[in-house]
Amino acid sequence: MQGLHWENNRLFSYITPQNIASFILVLFCIQYIPLESREGVSYLKLFVSALCPVIILIYSPKIGRTMLLFLVYYITIIVMAVMHPESLRWSTIIFMATFIVTFIAFYNLVVIEQVYTKEYFKRLIERLILAYTIVLVMQQFFILIGVRIFPLINLVQFLDRGIGANSLTYEPSSAAIILSFAMLSLIRMIELDYNRKLSLKEIFRESKWPSVGFLWCMVSMGSGSAFIGLAILLCYFIRPQYYISTVLLAIVVYFCIMYIDFVPLQRAKDSVLAFITLDNQTVAMADGSAAARIIPIVNTLTKLDLTSVDGWLGHGVDYGLSEGLFSDIVMVGNIADYGFISFLILQIIVYTSMIRRIFSLESLLWVGLGMATLANVPINWGAMMMFTAVRYFQIQKANGCFDNHSEL
Repeated sequence: MQGLHWENNRLFSYITPQNIASFILVLFCIQYIPLESREGVSYLKLFVSALCPVIILIYSPKIGRTMLLFLVYYITIIVMAVMHPESLRWSTIIFMATFIVTFIAFYNLVVIEQVYTKEYFKRLIERLILAYTIVLVMQQFFILIGVRIFPLINLVQFLDRGIGANSLTYEPSSAAIILSFAMLSLIRMIELDYNRKLSLKEIFRESKWPSVGFLWCMVSMGSGSAFIGLAILLCYFIRPQYYISTVLLAIVVYFCIMYIDFVPLQRAKDSVLAFITLDNQTVAMADGSAAARIIPIVNTLTKLDLTSVDGWLGHGVDYGLSEGLFSDIVMVGNIADYGFISFLILQIIVYTSMIRRIFSLESLLWVGLGMATLANVPINWGAMMMFTAVRYFQIQKANGCFDNHSEL
């Protein structure tokens, strides 16, 4: 009995605010399909979300600006949904509440209770990237030896993209989102030590294997979205004095890409060119996976009517998806469902809690890969949790207060 008591005490010693925040972050940045399924609701995430109100009450029963803004946002969503009773589905509305309360639990722990240190969070992001890399490499090895299904390593489908695989999410494009957000978060954390922008050499020196792993994943996972994410991150290295040479290099790279027979790269190129046409059919034909992210942006730019009531108040629950992912009515930020007002409130939340600067690479990733949307998609929330922690440390750095004693 004494031994059992000691084991129980040891188990509970791991349930700390820091570990809880880390568990929430990692859980919402991955999708372990054998446990959570590839489609539909993840009952594991739903269970954790159900515990989050208790976590808030125990560890951080505080009401801050972010919680109040999310309350305003959620009330707005409910009002807009109730205005269209013919499409009202309370399960969707309640499901959104679980994501909001989970984010608030994470936010309160990280920002209000300050459970992370700079070094701890940096290592956490590094290990997340390495975990994605290790799982992807294992999946690729199994594909090469002819094993296309091996659930233990999250390999539950054959994508027929060479050695492309889904790693720790349900599809390569989702992995590309998490890895892009994670790598920029890692760069920003390293920046805090240098007090300036970094060179490629410095990034590799500070975080060699996560950087190598990131590049391998993005190039080999078989996702056009990965190359879009890479292109956004490469903008980090553009310096004002190199604008002309950068433009010339971009032209050379473009013409090289035209003749490189690598399917994911060609899909990324086709998606970007299709986006420029602002034609949904062209976008959908270029890359179905990327189109699911590009078409809502195209529709928002070309079809949002702010002279109409529906443009501001929306059409009701799931209106944007009522005609399919590639229709002319799906828009970013749930605008089609809950209107431009709700979208504006969401952006206020994002730029007061998650992203520090509007004109930033964070914004490009938020719009380009995240579709400026926090819907009922766990990966999007996980990605923005990373940015939330980065923003917190950037503000801490500006205020001159860091504590680096925590170990991971």
